[in-house]
Amino acid sequence: MLHIVPHDVDGHGTPVVLLHGSMNTRRQWRRLFDELTPTHRPVAVDLTGYGEAPFPEDPETHSMEAEAERVHGLMYDHLKAQGPCHLVGHSYGGAVALCYAVLFPEAVKSLVLFEPMSNHVLGEADHPLHDDGKALIERIEVLHGAGDDAGAAREFFDHLTGTDGFRLLPAGARKALSTGVGKMLLDYRTTVSTSLTLSDYRQIACPVCLATGRHSPELTTAISAILRDHLKQVRVVSVPGDHMAPVFNASAVNALVKDHLGAV
Repeated sequence: MLHIVPHDVDGHGTPVVLLHGSMNTRRQWRRLFDELTPTHRPVAVDLTGYGEAPFPEDPETHSMEAEAERVHGLMYDHLKAQGPCHLVGHSYGGAVALCYAVLFPEAVKSLVLFEPMSNHVLGEADHPLHDDGKALIERIEVLHGAGDDAGAAREFFDHLTGTDGFRLLPAGARKALSTGVGKMLLDYRTTVSTSLTLSDYRQIACPVCLATGRHSPELTTAISAILRDHLKQVRVVSVPGDHMAPVFNASAVNALVKDHLGAV
């Protein structure tokens, strides 16, 4: 049976694949989706385990590469895309977009990455924050194992925003984040265990816009700094906000996406 990847698609022109971050869904990109429809063909995708997409059947063998292959199948087998696509990815979605560009270089016209959580590069670069990232995940795993997914989501959210803002979110948003903890932990494992290396990223030939938040934690900006030094055609930009700027400062992030698309 053919399993269609949950997605939204509209518009005409060059496809722009929108990949959300961990503990979110394709709805993260709704505003950007609408803004791109007059000029492009936006495709917002639910990554595995989020939104309408089922959790991976075998978490032990699930990989970031499988996420990328799944997106490729949607674009070229189901939607019958003609020619290369732009990919826009936030956090885990950014890591998947980078992976996609390595696996399917002929299918990528350009990348827009907002703080891609390609966690493996911290270990490869022997960066001191590699251990800090592991410690954060271990704390979240303890809370998740104890059944405290709200506490786990709070630990994750507040660390990535550098605030105690989780408690200020609407109840529905806190609940939605809490339900994504299990998949977020799997996302982390896939970004650490991937076979991809920095040398693979050096082979990416397409233009890359690499964006960061001006108030993001050092953990996420360190990954972006390492990637910056290994990507060929990279333009680095910063926007007001933190790691969650694509959600909470969508105006600025969407503007830089549209500026990039208009220039490549």
